[in-house]
Amino acid sequence: MDLLHRTLFRHLMDDRWKHGIETAVDVTLLGRYYERFADHAVSVAKRVVYLVTGEHADELQAADAPVEGA
Repeated sequence: MDLLHRTLFRHLMDDRWKHGIETAVDVTLLGRYYERFADHAVSVAKRVVYLVTGEHADELQAADAPVEGA
């Protein structure tokens, strides 16, 4: 999502942008809404993991991470 957000701003700031200020504002807001939607999707996914496994998703990721120096 961060890469998409940066790419969006790169396009908006490009000298070749010919769609006007109103469209730029609309596209910027749309990008922000997508970012918020993605944040909510992650939150819901973490809650589903907890309901299914009884463990927090962050703890599961830490347990699956490779041990440093091994």
